[in-house]
Amino acid sequence: MRLPIGIQDFELLRRANMVYVDKTELIAPLLAEGGRYFFARPRRFGKSLLLSVMKAVFEGRKDLFKDLWLEEHFEFKARPVIRLDFSRLDFQGRSLEASLVDSFQQTAKEYGLTLQSNTPKSAFEELITKLSKIDQVVVLVDEYDQPITDFLFEPEKRNHHQTVLKSVYGVLKPLDGYLYQVFITGVSKIGKLSLFSDLNNIQDISLNPKFSTLCGYTSSEIERYFPDYLENAATIFNVPMTELWNAIQYWYNGYSWDTVQKVYCSFSFLLFLENPEFKSHWYETGTPTFLIEMIKNAQIDPFSFENLHSDAQPLVATDVTNLDPIGLMFQTGYLTITKKIQSMVGTEYELSYPNQEVRVAFSRGLLEEYSQLFPSTIGSFALELRKFLYAQDFTALFNRINQILASIPYEIFPKKETYAHSLLHLMFVSTGLRVQSQVQTSTGRIDMLIEIQDQFLILEFKIGGSSEEALRQIKDKEYAKGLSGKSIVGVGVVFDLGSKSILEWKHEVLS
Repeated sequence: MRLPIGIQDFELLRRANMVYVDKTELIAPLLAEGGRYFFARPRRFGKSLLLSVMKAVFEGRKDLFKDLWLEEHFEFKARPVIRLDFSRLDFQGRSLEASLVDSFQQTAKEYGLTLQSNTPKSAFEELITKLSKIDQVVVLVDEYDQPITDFLFEPEKRNHHQTVLKSVYGVLKPLDGYLYQVFITGVSKIGKLSLFSDLNNIQDISLNPKFSTLCGYTSSEIERYFPDYLENAATIFNVPMTELWNAIQYWYNGYSWDTVQKVYCSFSFLLFLENPEFKSHWYETGTPTFLIEMIKNAQIDPFSFENLHSDAQPLVATDVTNLDPIGLMFQTGYLTITKKIQSMVGTEYELSYPNQEVRVAFSRGLLEEYSQLFPSTIGSFALELRKFLYAQDFTALFNRINQILASIPYEIFPKKETYAHSLLHLMFVSTGLRVQSQVQTSTGRIDMLIEIQDQFLILEFKIGGSSEEALRQIKDKEYAKGLSGKSIVGVGVVFDLGSKSILEWKHEVLS
């Protein structure tokens, strides 16, 4: 069966005999109960396909569900459906108002109706009222926040879109009796919209464990639905299936909204299966330039992304006038929940990169921003570093790092230890190797730990002093204790902020 790469239309997917990972058992409780729901997920996670499936159910299209769970467990009943898909509306080249009215008129035409209204609010209200004479209406809204998030840095247009959307969504509450279900998707809750204040009965199921795998693929689903593609990838890499599977999980698994169940981004994983190559498929579909600039300007240490803490508020809500970079990183898929700590005073979440795909790609993006180097330079540099690390050629390694550091203009290189450490962290992470910074131990904190095939490298950086002192600290603090199964090499490194260069280094095999 063909892979449904980029396919968001359920009918097209089924008619073309493409692979569909059956999520209908998870959807069933939402369909049966009606209700009002909001569901947030990053882009490219299958929200549009989810709504297309729901639309087919509510239109009574049982023929599309042959051999799926829902076929034998749900009573299909046709209801009038309004699907408002902001990812398909043209509000870039024309007004949002005109696009909305056209969408409502098109839906009315499909049901043999004519709308007299010519404003978005009145047209939406008229459409719901007329369709309710057939039966209670289903409203499905896809990427409800896109007209705002697409214009985050154009305040005039963004504010205008907020006003328009507020009036449209405000229709839903007074017409509640006409509605069977309202299901809305987006990246986050946008403040200053009436959607969540006026619709006080809407349930945000974004962090509800029952729906944590509603979008994305689980490991068991991948094994069940894509065995032939996995075998093909194992053949291409010429490795046993277990080795391939470990690499796939490391690179692409890890998104979680309940800390228990993990999923792959479906779009990214399908691209990997189509052309087996371990790279950042998802990230390459859109570089978050503004987000990377925000991280740098906020002076957030890049290595802190491996272990961040937050309460729930910034994870699910956004104030477009005061953007929170950590909240945005979670909402857009660059961070995920790794731990949930509940107490009587509130809930705390631990956050980290979901997987190696995001870790490497985002780190390279940050390195470009920190260094002002071209992506092609960063790419070739990362390959060189990896080669030198494999060869244990520390002279070539640090000489090449110094060449890159020398090319960074002095005016963008603040003489701060954290900045230097951030740059070095980003350089090593960009290699694709397993890299950790600020690793806490019982006796201190390891500056950097790099895993290379059958070896661990423990790096200690000093501003001033000597490489001998740095190496002695690794041994005195027993940083190697607790590491096992591989040989261990300690590397003491001295960095000079004035010349922004590594002055000396020394390494020693510790075990």
